[in-house]
Amino acid sequence: MVLRDKMGSVLLTLDDHYIDSTYRVAAHIHHKLELSCVVEGTGRYQIDDRVYNLQRGDIIILNNCESHALLMEENETLHHLVIHFDPSFIWNSLSNDIDYNFLLIFFERGPNFSNKLDRENPATARIFSLILDIQQELQSRKLCYELIVKIKLQTIFTEIIRNYDYIEHGKVVKPLSGNEIEYLNAVISYINSNLDKDLRLSELADIVHVSPSYFSTLFKRFNGVSPIEYIVHKRVQRAIELIKTTSMNLTEIAMACGFNNGTNFYKAFKKVTGRTPSFYRRSAENTSSVK
Repeated sequence: MVLRDKMGSVLLTLDDHYIDSTYRVAAHIHHKLELSCVVEGTGRYQIDDRVYNLQRGDIIILNNCESHALLMEENETLHHLVIHFDPSFIWNSLSNDIDYNFLLIFFERGPNFSNKLDRENPATARIFSLILDIQQELQSRKLCYELIVKIKLQTIFTEIIRNYDYIEHGKVVKPLSGNEIEYLNAVISYINSNLDKDLRLSELADIVHVSPSYFSTLFKRFNGVSPIEYIVHKRVQRAIELIKTTSMNLTEIAMACGFNNGTNFYKAFKKVTGRTPSFYRRSAENTSSVK
Protein backbone atom coordinates (compact mmCIF):
# COMPACT_ATOMS: atom_id res chain seq x y z
CA MET A 1 0.00 0.00 0.00
CA VAL A 2 1.43 3.33 -1.10
CA LEU A 3 0.75 7.00 -0.38
CA ARG A 4 2.15 9.46 -2.95
CA ASP A 5 2.43 13.22 -3.19
CA LYS A 6 0.92 15.26 -6.01
CA MET A 7 4.04 14.71 -8.15
CA GLY A 8 3.80 10.94 -7.79
CA SER A 9 6.73 10.54 -5.40
CA VAL A 10 6.29 7.94 -2.67
CA LEU A 11 5.75 9.47 0.77
CA LEU A 12 4.65 6.42 2.76
CA THR A 13 4.31 2.67 2.24
CA LEU A 14 2.77 -0.05 4.39
CA ASP A 15 3.83 -3.63 3.70
CA ASP A 16 2.09 -6.70 5.12
CA HIS A 17 4.81 -9.37 5.49
CA TYR A 18 4.41 -13.08 6.18
CA ILE A 19 7.82 -14.73 6.59
CA ASP A 20 9.25 -18.04 7.81
CA SER A 21 12.60 -19.65 8.56
CA THR A 22 13.55 -19.63 4.85
CA TYR A 23 13.66 -15.81 4.93
CA ARG A 24 17.17 -14.50 4.28
CA VAL A 25 18.00 -10.82 3.85
CA ALA A 26 21.35 -9.27 4.71
CA ALA A 27 21.54 -6.30 7.06
CA HIS A 28 20.54 -3.14 5.21
CA ILE A 29 19.64 0.54 5.63
CA HIS A 30 16.57 2.40 4.33
CA HIS A 31 16.51 6.08 3.43
CA LYS A 32 13.04 6.21 4.98
CA LEU A 33 12.02 6.05 8.63
CA GLU A 34 10.46 2.77 9.76
CA LEU A 35 7.72 1.81 12.20
CA SER A 36 6.62 -1.83 12.42
CA CYS A 37 4.45 -4.07 14.58
CA VAL A 38 4.28 -7.84 15.06
CA VAL A 39 0.78 -9.15 14.32
CA GLU A 40 1.54 -12.82 14.98
CA GLY A 41 4.54 -15.10 15.48
CA THR A 42 8.09 -14.74 16.73
CA GLY A 43 11.53 -13.78 15.46
CA ARG A 44 14.43 -11.47 16.21
CA TYR A 45 15.39 -8.03 14.96
CA GLN A 46 19.11 -7.27 14.75
CA ILE A 47 19.65 -3.50 14.74
CA ASP A 48 23.30 -2.49 14.56
CA ASP A 49 24.84 -4.38 17.52
CA ARG A 50 21.58 -5.04 19.38
CA VAL A 51 19.17 -7.98 19.03
CA TYR A 52 15.52 -7.76 20.08
CA ASN A 53 13.24 -10.79 20.53
CA LEU A 54 9.88 -10.32 18.83
CA GLN A 55 6.38 -11.50 19.68
CA ARG A 56 2.81 -10.40 19.02
CA GLY A 57 2.22 -6.76 19.91
CA ASP A 58 5.83 -5.62 19.73
CA ILE A 59 6.58 -2.25 18.11
CA ILE A 60 9.92 -1.48 16.43
CA ILE A 61 11.23 1.99 15.51
CA LEU A 62 14.13 2.57 13.10
CA ASN A 63 15.69 5.71 11.72
CA ASN A 64 17.30 5.92 8.30
CA CYS A 65 20.87 5.36 9.53
CA GLU A 66 20.42 2.05 11.38
CA SER A 67 21.52 -1.22 9.79
CA HIS A 68 18.97 -3.94 10.49
CA ALA A 69 17.93 -7.48 9.61
CA LEU A 70 15.23 -9.95 10.64
CA LEU A 71 16.51 -13.26 12.00
CA MET A 72 14.35 -16.40 11.89
CA GLU A 73 14.98 -19.83 13.39
CA GLU A 74 13.70 -23.19 12.18
CA ASN A 75 9.89 -23.55 12.31
CA GLU A 76 9.40 -19.88 13.20
CA THR A 77 6.86 -17.73 11.35
CA LEU A 78 6.26 -14.01 11.61
CA HIS A 79 3.46 -11.74 10.41
CA HIS A 80 4.31 -8.07 10.73
CA LEU A 81 3.25 -4.71 9.31
CA VAL A 82 6.01 -2.33 8.23
CA ILE A 83 5.48 1.39 7.61
CA HIS A 84 8.19 3.34 5.76
CA PHE A 85 7.87 7.09 5.30
CA ASP A 86 9.89 10.12 4.33
CA PRO A 87 10.51 12.64 7.12
CA SER A 88 9.00 15.21 4.75
CA PHE A 89 5.63 13.48 5.16
CA ILE A 90 5.65 14.93 8.68
CA TRP A 91 7.47 18.27 8.35
CA ASN A 92 6.37 19.35 4.89
CA SER A 93 3.02 20.88 5.84
CA LEU A 94 3.63 21.65 9.50
CA SER A 95 3.27 25.13 10.90
CA ASN A 96 5.32 26.46 13.79
CA ASP A 97 2.83 25.31 16.43
CA ILE A 98 3.10 21.67 15.27
CA ASP A 99 6.75 21.14 14.53
CA TYR A 100 9.72 18.88 14.04
CA ASN A 101 9.46 17.61 17.63
CA PHE A 102 7.28 14.79 16.26
CA LEU A 103 10.49 13.32 14.82
CA LEU A 104 12.66 13.58 17.95
CA ILE A 105 12.29 9.83 18.53
CA PHE A 106 14.23 9.23 15.33
CA PHE A 107 16.89 11.94 15.46
CA GLU A 108 17.33 13.11 19.08
CA ARG A 109 17.36 9.96 21.21
CA GLY A 110 18.28 9.84 24.88
CA PRO A 111 20.36 7.24 26.79
CA ASN A 112 17.30 5.12 27.65
CA PHE A 113 16.18 4.68 24.05
CA SER A 114 15.16 1.22 22.83
CA ASN A 115 14.23 0.36 19.25
CA LYS A 116 11.58 -1.96 20.69
CA LEU A 117 8.95 -0.12 22.69
CA ASP A 118 8.43 -1.33 26.26
CA ARG A 119 5.59 -3.83 25.91
CA GLU A 120 4.58 -3.29 29.57
CA ASN A 121 3.80 0.35 28.83
CA PRO A 122 0.03 0.77 28.14
CA ALA A 123 0.85 3.17 25.29
CA THR A 124 2.38 0.30 23.29
CA ALA A 125 -1.03 -1.36 22.87
CA ARG A 126 -2.54 1.95 21.76
CA ILE A 127 0.24 2.41 19.19
CA PHE A 128 -0.32 -1.14 17.92
CA SER A 129 -4.00 -0.29 17.38
CA LEU A 130 -3.11 2.96 15.59
CA ILE A 131 -0.88 1.06 13.13
CA LEU A 132 -3.79 -1.27 12.36
CA ASP A 133 -5.96 1.83 11.83
CA ILE A 134 -3.42 3.18 9.32
CA GLN A 135 -3.54 -0.13 7.45
CA GLN A 136 -7.34 0.09 7.30
CA GLU A 137 -7.25 3.67 6.01
CA LEU A 138 -4.79 2.76 3.25
CA GLN A 139 -6.90 -0.25 2.26
CA SER A 140 -10.26 1.54 2.19
CA ARG A 141 -8.94 4.83 0.71
CA LYS A 142 -12.02 6.74 1.84
CA LEU A 143 -12.36 10.50 1.47
CA CYS A 144 -9.48 12.34 3.19
CA TYR A 145 -7.69 9.09 4.06
CA GLU A 146 -4.31 10.76 3.45
CA LEU A 147 -5.03 13.28 6.21
CA ILE A 148 -6.23 10.57 8.60
CA VAL A 149 -3.04 8.56 8.00
CA LYS A 150 -0.91 11.60 8.83
CA ILE A 151 -2.96 12.38 11.95
CA LYS A 152 -2.68 8.81 13.23
CA LEU A 153 1.07 8.79 12.56
CA GLN A 154 1.44 12.05 14.48
CA THR A 155 -0.66 10.56 17.28
CA ILE A 156 1.77 7.63 17.47
CA PHE A 157 4.72 9.99 17.87
CA THR A 158 2.84 12.00 20.49
CA GLU A 159 2.23 8.79 22.46
CA ILE A 160 5.94 7.98 22.31
CA ILE A 161 7.10 11.46 23.33
CA ARG A 162 4.66 11.59 26.25
CA ASN A 163 4.91 8.04 27.58
CA TYR A 164 8.47 6.77 27.01
CA ASP A 165 11.75 8.10 28.37
CA TYR A 166 13.38 7.70 24.97
CA ILE A 167 14.27 11.20 23.78
CA GLU A 168 16.90 13.65 24.95
CA HIS A 169 15.32 15.69 27.73
CA GLY A 170 15.07 19.40 27.07
CA LYS A 171 15.87 18.94 23.40
CA VAL A 172 13.55 21.16 21.40
CA VAL A 173 14.46 21.81 17.80
CA LYS A 174 13.51 24.99 16.01
CA PRO A 175 10.90 24.13 13.37
CA LEU A 176 11.42 24.77 9.69
CA SER A 177 10.64 28.24 8.43
CA GLY A 178 8.55 28.74 5.32
CA ASN A 179 11.69 29.50 3.30
CA GLU A 180 13.44 26.37 4.55
CA ILE A 181 10.48 24.17 3.63
CA GLU A 182 10.52 25.79 0.18
CA TYR A 183 14.27 25.12 -0.10
CA LEU A 184 13.96 21.44 0.78
CA ASN A 185 10.93 20.85 -1.42
CA ALA A 186 12.65 22.46 -4.40
CA VAL A 187 15.77 20.34 -4.00
CA ILE A 188 13.90 17.08 -3.35
CA SER A 189 11.78 17.70 -6.44
CA TYR A 190 14.93 18.39 -8.49
CA ILE A 191 16.61 15.22 -7.21
CA ASN A 192 13.59 13.08 -8.06
CA SER A 193 13.48 14.51 -11.59
CA ASN A 194 17.21 14.11 -12.27
CA LEU A 195 18.26 10.81 -10.71
CA ASP A 196 19.88 9.75 -13.99
CA LYS A 197 22.23 12.76 -13.92
CA ASP A 198 25.44 13.52 -12.04
CA LEU A 199 24.11 15.35 -8.97
CA ARG A 200 26.63 17.29 -6.89
CA LEU A 201 26.21 18.97 -3.52
CA SER A 202 27.28 22.37 -4.86
CA GLU A 203 24.72 22.12 -7.65
CA LEU A 204 21.90 21.33 -5.22
CA ALA A 205 22.88 24.23 -2.95
CA ASP A 206 22.91 26.59 -5.94
CA ILE A 207 19.27 25.72 -6.66
CA VAL A 208 18.19 27.46 -3.46
CA HIS A 209 21.04 30.02 -3.41
CA VAL A 210 22.67 28.93 -0.15
CA SER A 211 26.15 27.65 0.69
CA PRO A 212 26.82 23.90 0.37
CA SER A 213 27.63 23.66 4.09
CA TYR A 214 24.38 25.35 5.18
CA PHE A 215 22.35 23.30 2.72
CA SER A 216 23.93 20.01 3.82
CA THR A 217 23.33 20.78 7.50
CA LEU A 218 19.70 21.77 6.89
CA PHE A 219 19.01 18.74 4.71
CA LYS A 220 20.44 16.23 7.19
CA ARG A 221 18.74 17.88 10.15
CA PHE A 222 15.29 17.29 8.71
CA ASN A 223 15.85 14.15 6.64
CA GLY A 224 18.23 12.23 8.87
CA VAL A 225 20.73 11.53 6.08
CA SER A 226 23.07 13.62 3.96
CA PRO A 227 21.97 14.78 0.49
CA ILE A 228 24.35 12.29 -1.16
CA GLU A 229 23.04 9.37 0.92
CA TYR A 230 19.49 10.42 0.07
CA ILE A 231 20.30 10.44 -3.65
CA VAL A 232 21.78 6.93 -3.52
CA HIS A 233 18.72 5.55 -1.74
CA LYS A 234 16.37 7.28 -4.19
CA ARG A 235 18.31 5.81 -7.11
CA VAL A 236 17.97 2.32 -5.67
CA GLN A 237 14.26 2.89 -5.13
CA ARG A 238 13.91 3.97 -8.76
CA ALA A 239 15.91 0.90 -9.87
CA ILE A 240 13.54 -1.40 -7.99
CA GLU A 241 10.57 0.19 -9.78
CA LEU A 242 12.25 -0.29 -13.18
CA ILE A 243 13.16 -3.90 -12.40
CA LYS A 244 9.56 -4.66 -11.51
CA THR A 245 7.85 -2.73 -14.31
CA THR A 246 10.14 -2.84 -17.37
CA SER A 247 12.11 -5.34 -19.46
CA MET A 248 15.30 -3.22 -19.30
CA ASN A 249 18.42 -5.20 -18.45
CA LEU A 250 20.27 -4.43 -15.23
CA THR A 251 23.02 -2.44 -16.96
CA GLU A 252 20.44 -0.20 -18.63
CA ILE A 253 18.65 0.24 -15.32
CA ALA A 254 21.90 1.16 -13.55
CA MET A 255 22.63 3.88 -16.12
CA ALA A 256 19.03 5.14 -16.09
CA CYS A 257 19.27 5.60 -12.32
CA GLY A 258 22.54 7.54 -12.35
CA PHE A 259 25.03 4.79 -11.47
CA ASN A 260 28.14 5.16 -13.61
CA ASN A 261 29.05 1.47 -13.50
CA GLY A 262 27.63 -1.91 -12.54
CA THR A 263 29.89 -2.36 -9.53
CA ASN A 264 28.66 0.82 -7.83
CA PHE A 265 25.08 -0.14 -8.67
CA TYR A 266 25.46 -3.60 -7.14
CA LYS A 267 27.14 -2.33 -3.96
CA ALA A 268 24.57 0.43 -3.39
CA PHE A 269 21.64 -1.88 -4.13
CA LYS A 270 22.89 -4.58 -1.73
CA LYS A 271 23.58 -2.04 1.02
CA VAL A 272 20.12 -0.48 0.77
CA THR A 273 17.99 -3.60 0.25
CA GLY A 274 20.07 -6.45 1.63
CA ARG A 275 19.57 -8.25 -1.69
CA THR A 276 21.03 -8.12 -5.19
CA PRO A 277 19.43 -6.58 -8.29
CA SER A 278 19.34 -10.09 -9.80
CA PHE A 279 17.25 -11.33 -6.87
CA TYR A 280 14.67 -8.60 -7.49
CA ARG A 281 14.66 -9.39 -11.22
CA ARG A 282 14.02 -13.11 -10.54
CA SER A 283 11.26 -12.24 -8.08
CA ALA A 284 9.62 -9.94 -10.64
CA GLU A 285 9.83 -12.63 -13.32
CA ASN A 286 8.33 -15.25 -10.99
CA THR A 287 5.47 -12.92 -10.08
CA SER A 288 4.82 -12.22 -13.76
CA SER A 289 4.79 -15.93 -14.63
CA VAL A 290 2.26 -16.65 -11.89
CA LYS A 291 -0.07 -14.06 -13.37
